[in-house]
Amino acid sequence: MSDAVMAYPWQMPQWQQVCQLLEEQRLPHALLFSGPADTGKKRFADAMLAGLLCEQPRQHLCCGECKSCNLRSQGSHPDLKVICPHEGKRQIGVDQVRVLQQFTGQSAFREGGKKLVLVYPAEAMNAFTANALLKTLEEPAGDTVIVLLSHAPSQLLPTIRSRCLQMNFGIPPEAAALSWLKNYVGDDAQARVVLAEAGGRPLAARAMFENDSLNESLQFDQGLSAVAAGSKSVLQLAEEWQGGEPLTLLEWWLRRLVALIRHHNTGEPVAEGWQAFLGIPPVAVFEHYDEALQLRAKIQRGANLNKRLMVEKLLLEWFALRR
Repeated sequence: MSDAVMAYPWQMPQWQQVCQLLEEQRLPHALLFSGPADTGKKRFADAMLAGLLCEQPRQHLCCGECKSCNLRSQGSHPDLKVICPHEGKRQIGVDQVRVLQQFTGQSAFREGGKKLVLVYPAEAMNAFTANALLKTLEEPAGDTVIVLLSHAPSQLLPTIRSRCLQMNFGIPPEAAALSWLKNYVGDDAQARVVLAEAGGRPLAARAMFENDSLNESLQFDQGLSAVAAGSKSVLQLAEEWQGGEPLTLLEWWLRRLVALIRHHNTGEPVAEGWQAFLGIPPVAVFEHYDEALQLRAKIQRGANLNKRLMVEKLLLEWFALRR
């Protein structure tokens, strides 16, 4: 027996929208779920697709007990195709997408059912892959539903975005995220700390708590503070940081820049050690933030960057803003 799949509590507005589309038989053939990572888009898509596959759905939720639900939970349902980068790869291969035309052109295994496709993250498609998907979007079979998940929808082709119903999944309300997170953390105060450190993203906060990676962020803060105080050089810090995961470092960096921007706008406190950077003009912080975002996007697309040079450049440019 498989388990029923449900959306997260903070996704009820989007879930009600999907339910209304289903009840009015207006569910489009292509949907784009967009928003920050670690907010639950994948779980929402899984819940929706599971309900569509289920033989005995209950208020559009899968029963978790029928043959279709068991096939789905085992990853072997013939009417569901999941496309994501292969293990060890950052991009979705064009061959993975080309098979969709044949897949969607076939009749559904279950009589009266739909052929379902999930593509994530959609920005992992290069130009060739995106164009291959576009052909399927332009000529969809009548019983096909394609769901794209994207953390950065602006990186998708405008022609792909225009052919999808777009639903946004932003940072959830703090109260809803805390209520869910406390079930894992246990302590209200600690849940608040780890949620704030994760930028309000509840799934990232849970992972941070489970992996005890909060200490990693504090170590980053201490290293930067040491350079600001003159007890360590930029090159020494770059040497220490070059062995880590670039995306982890950049996520921390972006969180701290956002906190600095909020401080300028609302007076919210910044992390320990970042008081040394309060004098940097907000416009310069924004420009540096945009550059860091572009750098993260390059890494997510699979760019082969020299980690040591990347960290040195990031730090040198940042400390140059203090002068």
